[in-house]
Amino acid sequence: MMNHTDGWMNGWAGGAMWIWALIGAVVVALLVVAIGKMSKK
Repeated sequence: MMNHTDGWMNGWAGGAMWIWALIGAVVVALLVVAIGKMSKK
């Protein structure tokens, strides 16, 4: 069970980590744009 769970976690992290990195980058970009617009007002 431990080996199966560990293997599943490693596989999920290896496959999804780049997706989370991409989502994080998009969120940061949106925050920068939002802050920039608020600062202009």
